[in-house]
Amino acid sequence: MAEDPFRMALLVHRDGRSDRRSRGNRVVYGAGDGGVRAMKLLYITEDMPNRDPVFGDGSSMIPFEILRNLPDDVAVTLLTYAGPVGLPDELRDRCEAVHVVAPRPRSRAMARSVLGLNGLGMHERDTAEAVSASAELSAQNDATLIHGPHVLFLARHLSGPLVLQTVDPWSIRTGMDRALAPRILRAAYRLREFQALRAEGRLPARARLLTVGAQDALDWSERLGRRVRSIPNGAEHAVRPASRPGPPVVCFVGSLNYGPNIDSVKVLIGKIAPMVWEQVPEAKFVVAGRQPDSGILDLSGPLVEVLANVPSVVEVFHGADVAVFPDEHGVGIRNSVREALAAGTPVVATPVAAREQEPHPMLFVAEDPDELVALVVDRLTASRTESGRNTASPYDAERGTAAVRTWKDAAREYMEELRTAIGDNDLGVQHPIPPRSGASAR
Repeated sequence: MAEDPFRMALLVHRDGRSDRRSRGNRVVYGAGDGGVRAMKLLYITEDMPNRDPVFGDGSSMIPFEILRNLPDDVAVTLLTYAGPVGLPDELRDRCEAVHVVAPRPRSRAMARSVLGLNGLGMHERDTAEAVSASAELSAQNDATLIHGPHVLFLARHLSGPLVLQTVDPWSIRTGMDRALAPRILRAAYRLREFQALRAEGRLPARARLLTVGAQDALDWSERLGRRVRSIPNGAEHAVRPASRPGPPVVCFVGSLNYGPNIDSVKVLIGKIAPMVWEQVPEAKFVVAGRQPDSGILDLSGPLVEVLANVPSVVEVFHGADVAVFPDEHGVGIRNSVREALAAGTPVVATPVAAREQEPHPMLFVAEDPDELVALVVDRLTASRTESGRNTASPYDAERGTAAVRTWKDAAREYMEELRTAIGDNDLGVQHPIPPRSGASAR
């Protein structure tokens, strides 16, 4: 019978011994081999690091990939929260120790957060056990890396060098939500935005702040009056098959329970697809991602396939002639664009979807729907041969060899920040507020 990740965790030592133990509401597992390490790192994450096709998201993907790509001489102690999936075995083996904290029940967190107005995610994680564990462990390690806006509150309880990373700074994310909310709710969303910004303004002065997008880093830096660095995500390269049978295929990949992605899919199927079908009537559209809502599932039809919770997005990209992202709004960097390029699949995107992507010869940016349709049709027809099989054109095959940023690149930059934080701590640096006129992100 499978173990309940909320109640139990298995310890696998590097020498093969196994053990399990519990401290209050905190499950602890893992003990290193005692070897010499260049850095002892406490890594605190707001969700269990994983790549689960149903429950995984950006908040769980980034620490999953960073842990896999950190140098071997970094001894990692992971402090995270129990959730619907457990810690993957490869990460369990990678860590010297793992501390799994039980979150506060959602009903109690909802009450404490005033029906979600005052940070539901934070109140789920703000437990006495999490605070005491993080304070205790930070004193035992050379540096602490925190991932996720819902656990940034722990920073004020920690000692020593500190690096804080968030995908979307919460004050910026709530600002986007406010702009999209019904008019009657905008005052409440404005209050959420103000509260988020006030909390972020109280982050320790010694902490080095990181986010994914460069524009988010600039905006957050301006709001807080302190330096913020952007470290974009990576992707893993995958060799694209030379050919495949079947009709031409357009794909879209993204979390299908996320508002901006839902809007993009509706634009793709409701506006873009009919215009493509006028020129390529046999073209098939594949929409893939986790937890599609009913509105997305209802789009399925003879030429539209919705794939829920796919285990491998690479297979989706390899099964398509072109990936299309007609985003109209969103924040941060769309990682699925980078993943498609890393898989060797051409991408057609709006400027919003292509924001902050490195130049790539297989990335085509369209300024309006007509241009987007023309680029999609061009990719569909360029990959067809007289036999009716889809093949990568020699032009695309050559273009697909262009380098795409990897997770090792990202992990290396995280290490730069951690080493700098340790050096700053030794020198007593407090990161003075930069001049407003100078771009404070770097």
